[in-house]
Amino acid sequence: MTWLVMGQRAEALVFADSGDPVFNSAAPTGVYADSGWQYMGYFGSFLGTAIGSQYFITAQHIGVQGTTFLQSALFTGVPEVIYTVDTAANGGLGYWDVAGSDLRIFKIEESFAAYAELYTGNAVGQVAVLTGRGGVRGDAVLGGSGETRGWLHTAADGVARWGTNEITGTVGSGAGSYWVAGFDDEERTDFEAGLSVGDSGAGMFVMDGGQWKLAGINSSIDGLFDVNSVVGDGSEFSASLFDRGGFYQGSDAGGWNLVADRPADVPSRIYMSSVTANVGTIAGIIAVPEPGAGALVVMVLWGVALRRRRC
Repeated sequence: MTWLVMGQRAEALVFADSGDPVFNSAAPTGVYADSGWQYMGYFGSFLGTAIGSQYFITAQHIGVQGTTFLQSALFTGVPEVIYTVDTAANGGLGYWDVAGSDLRIFKIEESFAAYAELYTGNAVGQVAVLTGRGGVRGDAVLGGSGETRGWLHTAADGVARWGTNEITGTVGSGAGSYWVAGFDDEERTDFEAGLSVGDSGAGMFVMDGGQWKLAGINSSIDGLFDVNSVVGDGSEFSASLFDRGGFYQGSDAGGWNLVADRPADVPSRIYMSSVTANVGTIAGIIAVPEPGAGALVVMVLWGVALRRRRC
């Protein structure tokens, strides 16, 4: 993959229309009611999504965030429940990785009261609901004429928030497929959101037949950005930009590339590891019992190597 495809790991919702620290930090209502928020849970500093009676899914790159998964009243509307991660699962590994992807599945010792269904369609062109738990947007990033081009990312504050964005395409292939969305200033969704520091691992939902279903897991963003290509000057920054034209994108280690400054905006993009592309593998993991006496479980894993840096 090129520098244009993957940048930093994705870690916090940044809103195009609000810097309010409590914006969209309660359960969605109206047309976005029951859009996946109710299946979220805290996994260390990040979030995961319940996808089976005893399983939740998150991002591989966040690592193992402890041995508990907490579903608070904020998400479910009922008293919080702390679930225990089954560290003996998968022969003692404690989790299953979907090879070639950024997806990781954990098993709990108890059972969830409810869990998300997996999306199997084409999400391109659909409005997606995103969640995450990072900091609010920071100072405005200005273009060459002093116009606002977006906002800097700030340190994660741990507050869970939700937002929306339109899925515009895919990158990668096979197990390594990612849904893509842009941080648009024009033709934005109701609660246009980008990803930054704390959002990784949370679920992305789309509507299917009147029900919100899990289509992806927050994984990566475009970046870093800089005003020049000088290595070592410390001027690089992480941001959600609705127009990155005229800025350099990349890193000191990997090199910098100038994004052409065109008449039309060139929004920075976010990437969600595709659950849809891996439905078969995921279903096999959560449907098959652990190996035991008289039982034989054959796990078939496949993947396509994808070079990336995640948010």
